Amino acid sequence: MSVLAVTNLTKRYHRGGKPFAAVDEVSFDVGPAETLALAGPSGSGKSTIARLVLRLIEPDAGRIDFEGANFLALSGAALRARRARLQMVFQDPLAAFNPRATVARVLDDPLRIHGIAPRSERPHRIAALLERVGLDTGLAARAIHEISGGQRQRVAIARAIATRPSLIVLDEAVSALDVSVRGQILELLLDLQRQERIAYLFISHDLGVIRAVADRVVILDAGRIAESGDARAVIADPQSAVGKALVAAMPKLIRNRP
Repeated sequence: MSVLAVTNLTKRYHRGGKPFAAVDEVSFDVGPAETLALAGPSGSGKSTIARLVLRLIEPDAGRIDFEGANFLALSGAALRARRARLQMVFQDPLAAFNPRATVARVLDDPLRIHGIAPRSERPHRIAALLERVGLDTGLAARAIHEISGGQRQRVAIARAIATRPSLIVLDEAVSALDVSVRGQILELLLDLQRQERIAYLFISHDLGVIRAVADRVVILDAGRIAESGDARAVIADPQSAVGKALVAAMPKLIRNRP
């Protein structure tokens, strides 16, 4: 059974007084411990799909099934409970978090909100989360704005895994990082996936990164699916115009890797 199944998902907006579909009848699924990448140029609908899947915005049409349940039909306590199993890591954790909050506060929030641990146990849980993502436990007392971008992204990942999710949506989660730090974060994500059996919906415009981490890829163009399939096969021989353009934009060194 798929962890996530999206069927004919549609979201319309108005531009200049005229309606347009930011997401137009998109369908895909993500299996347990699988990484499905959504790729495409700016404006192709990638981030809109992420917000729809998380129900940060509501679709105009279509269906979202998460862990076998109609996610769009849930509300109130049932929705809050299910959301613990569906988490997100944003491109810029400094914007996603209160920059003056401490690392401990950021990690305490999901433990408290979802009733995962009583107050007396939460410092121990926070320390364990920091260690799990390769950070010193002494960072707990530091403010988010006082730590590096790579450390902030590790904190964001720690926050996402705090609720033991079955799926994490990663929206351009490594695009703002230096190349060396990017590789370390990708290795961390792969290690967490192996150990915890987490599925990823990995959103990126970078096919080099997608080639390194994704099992399958869906390439979007103007809100519609242009092509999809095995990530390495699609990147090696794209069939759509947008797929060919994305491959052409990859660094030559990455394109020629075996």
